[in-house]
Amino acid sequence: MRRNFAVSLLLHGLCLLSANNRLLSQDSAGTADFEHNIRPLLLNHCGQCHGPRQQKGGLRLDARSHFFRGGDSGPVIVPGKSLESHLIQRITSADADLQMPPTGPRLTTTEIQLLQNWINAGADWPETEYDRQALIDPRRKHWSFQPLPASVSPPPADSRQHLTDIDRFLLDKLSPLGLSLNPRADRRILIRRAYLVITGLLPTPQQVADFVADESPNAWNNLIETLLSSPHYGERWAQHWLDVIRYADTHGFEVNTPRDNSWPYRDYVIRSLNSDKPWNTFVREQIAGDLLGEDAATGFLVASAVLLPGQIGADDASKRLARQDALDEIIAGTSSAVLGITLACARCHDHKFDPLTQQDY
Repeated sequence: MRRNFAVSLLLHGLCLLSANNRLLSQDSAGTADFEHNIRPLLLNHCGQCHGPRQQKGGLRLDARSHFFRGGDSGPVIVPGKSLESHLIQRITSADADLQMPPTGPRLTTTEIQLLQNWINAGADWPETEYDRQALIDPRRKHWSFQPLPASVSPPPADSRQHLTDIDRFLLDKLSPLGLSLNPRADRRILIRRAYLVITGLLPTPQQVADFVADESPNAWNNLIETLLSSPHYGERWAQHWLDVIRYADTHGFEVNTPRDNSWPYRDYVIRSLNSDKPWNTFVREQIAGDLLGEDAATGFLVASAVLLPGQIGADDASKRLARQDALDEIIAGTSSAVLGITLACARCHDHKFDPLTQQDY
């Protein structure tokens, strides 16, 4: 019994001695071992507010490049001069408004001495893979910002010649479940689908009969070209863009009064689609149409859906807020429609996933 207790006590003492040696491990020059002492110390005491998840004051202390760059107020250390280093001044301060960390246990005398020795010796920080990865904004790793990989369609599951790549991907998932593609649509269904999708209108009985009776190999292609040449094509597909851009003929909000001059923008979108205008030209004109001879193009992204004079207070603060809200509408509408991201959120805070900050906004 006494022997077992003595062995346990000895082992416990060895563990404490080992831990203490790790804490106080120093090289021959008397400087702290960085990976064993300094990085864990910074993570334990500073990582909650100045680590990979949060960087108060723009300061991150767990990774090399961020540490030496410092935060919003500048560098936190002066290599070789610990007493002139802002970091040491804050962790040793007796002022409750200045001391770091602001809450939780303070650094011990031993830990402070370790940091001072390390800084006085030149603050050597060997770069590791952890430090290199810290240079990459984690939000840039989000799946939606990655390039699309080159995909090879699965081999055909049957001998039908009309299968497209999309058909093959579908069959690759359906076949193990004992499912198959629906039968090919007949010509009556095809022409109805084409009309509804491209123009939003149904074909007449005569148009259906003519298409069903047309046995030429170009019958389908001719039908599509005819529909794309119809003015109804622009009217139908303009609806999609107008939904994306949040177009409306009224102001919405509380009073929902008519926007008497909104229709020129709507008609511009219709004309652009019917003339097969290139996408880059379409977007450029909506941002700077007044410089490109397309004034109506700026009628929504740039003009924005702003509050009416009667909805804005007469004091200067209300007017400034109304202007800020109008600019926010421009930013929100443009970013969501053209970039496909909700930049408006960054008016109040950095994005959690998108690589956009409040400063960017």
